[in-house]
Amino acid sequence: MPCRGRLLEAPVVSPHLLRIRARRRRRYTWGMSKGIHPSAIVDPAAQLAADVQLGPFCVIGAGVKIGAGTSIGPHTVIAGPTEIGTGNRIGNHCSLGAPPQDLGYKGEPTKLVIGTNNFLGDFVQVSRGTTKTPHQTTTIGNDNFLMAYTHVGHDCVVGNRVIAANSVQLAGHVTVEDRAVFGGLVAIHQFCRVGTMAMISGGSVASMDIPPYCRVGGYGCAVYGLNLIGLERSGVPKDAVRRLRDAYKLLFRSATPYEEALKKLETEFADLPQAQHWVKFFRESDRGVVRERTNK
Repeated sequence: MPCRGRLLEAPVVSPHLLRIRARRRRRYTWGMSKGIHPSAIVDPAAQLAADVQLGPFCVIGAGVKIGAGTSIGPHTVIAGPTEIGTGNRIGNHCSLGAPPQDLGYKGEPTKLVIGTNNFLGDFVQVSRGTTKTPHQTTTIGNDNFLMAYTHVGHDCVVGNRVIAANSVQLAGHVTVEDRAVFGGLVAIHQFCRVGTMAMISGGSVASMDIPPYCRVGGYGCAVYGLNLIGLERSGVPKDAVRRLRDAYKLLFRSATPYEEALKKLETEFADLPQAQHWVKFFRESDRGVVRERTNK
């Protein structure tokens, strides 16, 4: 049966509207492989390598240097002076190089330095340093993995291959040595130190230094043994691990007075680098070092 109605004609779209639609398609389908998104704002005084990738609505301030192969997710803000090395992956909504959250800060040009091949998850916040330290710099090393909502306070020094699960909070002036591992929701008091290959369980709170090579946890933290898996994965020989067990018993479980135990470590385990690191770490502590929790 033939159609008796009128044929519907396609609406006429003005060339101006077509251009607007095309521009919007380009804006919202822009892949990270395209380089710098057109909505990103980059200060003319910033220095970016040719292949740096910026997602939508990033803001890069003056005095920022970003190395080759680094990608930065949408809505991230980086303020200078900040130096970021090569091969870093930075997530969405991060804040890097913001002024330190310190009442004594008066706008001095302090600094943030981030090394190479780091991963910073969404909403990670890292402050610049203050004038209260000689270097006036917050430092993050290489090959670190800092998950979402991690906070690295002013003047912190984070080593290499550190893993921090979601919402780890490092207060100002915290030092984290290489290969430390943090569970989620860990809080570290200002001026504390976290030793190499220490492993801190989720939800822990520390107000004293955390010794190297140990597993710690709880409110105030207590030592619960050696980080044997971490030692194995880092390639420490089994003979060295066995001797480190003996050194651990002397330092943490024996009734030997603190200073005497350190002297024994210096002599009886002089050829064991991990034991000598314990001696150095304990003697340089200003806040004290957490120990094993005794049963009451």
